[in-house]
Amino acid sequence: MRNYILKMQKGEELGKEALQKIVGGYLSGKVTREEETDFLRAVCTYSLSEKDAIALTEVMLESGKTLCFKKRSLPYADKHSTGGLADSTTLLVAPIVAAAGVPFLKMSGRKLGHTGGTIDKLEKFKGLNPEMPIESAERVVDKTGAAIIAQSEELVPADKALYKLRDETGTVKSLPLIASSIVSKKLASGADVFVLDVKTGNGAFMESLKESVALARLMLNLLSSHGKKAAAVISDMDEPLGNAIGGALEVSDAIEALSGKESRLSELSLLLSSELISLAKNVRFAEAAAEAKRLLESGAAKAKLMEIISAEGGDLTLFSKEERDRLFFANAGTICADRSGYVKKIDCVSLGNLAREFESLGGYGIYFPKKIGDAVEKGDVLARFCGETPASPSFLARLSSCIVLQDAVCNPLPLFYEILKADPPSV
Repeated sequence: MRNYILKMQKGEELGKEALQKIVGGYLSGKVTREEETDFLRAVCTYSLSEKDAIALTEVMLESGKTLCFKKRSLPYADKHSTGGLADSTTLLVAPIVAAAGVPFLKMSGRKLGHTGGTIDKLEKFKGLNPEMPIESAERVVDKTGAAIIAQSEELVPADKALYKLRDETGTVKSLPLIASSIVSKKLASGADVFVLDVKTGNGAFMESLKESVALARLMLNLLSSHGKKAAAVISDMDEPLGNAIGGALEVSDAIEALSGKESRLSELSLLLSSELISLAKNVRFAEAAAEAKRLLESGAAKAKLMEIISAEGGDLTLFSKEERDRLFFANAGTICADRSGYVKKIDCVSLGNLAREFESLGGYGIYFPKKIGDAVEKGDVLARFCGETPASPSFLARLSSCIVLQDAVCNPLPLFYEILKADPPSV
């Protein structure tokens, strides 16, 4: 291992053969935990060339199965988010894209840190079991055009092993390690068209715009090197995307957006859907955007999500307006502005962690309607715990500390900062 690390120090490439020995050796037990940790720390310190990042992605991909779906008239589409607060875009993108005739089969994960996982949200539909085999998922796609299921344990076992070690040894934050982890799983999942939602801000994994753009560009290059079409949206995460934090509340917020509520959540979902439709159908973005908007506004996307949930065995109670209102207005404690002013800052990490903690105690989560730049008057509601049992004073104090007001006017944040496209796949 020492020789490999010395090469990295000198800026020399390792090559696929060496990376196979490093990663495969760790999986087989020939490389010790300490040696692999030294390698990961070296990557975090010295990075990897793009060529080595491509090779590492291939090594990870080849460690397990790659799914192969039946051929359809249009390519399979998939999306990936690097993780955000109050982000339930998959519940909008999947039905919009499917209603447009583009097959959508996504493998999603569970909650991680302060963010919520798509699978956790899906399980809020009683009876829905996301742990279905791929054959069952394809039958759901046959019936509805889309399926969202839990990640398969057979895909990319090298990533599972390396991610666990990275998490335990503090070697998570490395662009080539993050990119190869994400892209190897996306490639193994079998789609051909991708949109990446790369978050930036205090609630994102990559807090700086420069880091977020660099990660997006690397992932796009990795996908393109494997013949995939892809786009990346660098979206804001200095504030919650939607107005609800917590599984059932986030599902309800998504259904509200599908029911006609305009918000940053619906706007970003339309953007991501339009990119996928444009790439899959090979049409101009404006044409794809017009179709996505029509499908959302007509109610076709909402009806499609109901089909998908039903086909996966889920109960449709949350599609009832009365049920959603019951969750939103179950007041377990409200914080109000103690003075007039403007919303200056929202601590997304603390807010997300607090919502998850409250949810673990039986609450539904937090309703958080405010955005950066909003004007508030003294006594205005800033946020509300939703649940049947009152939140403790300490919870209310912590919630209050997540939002900062100032006297001066401040501008709202942009929804996104940049849209990047992968180079056309080489023929």
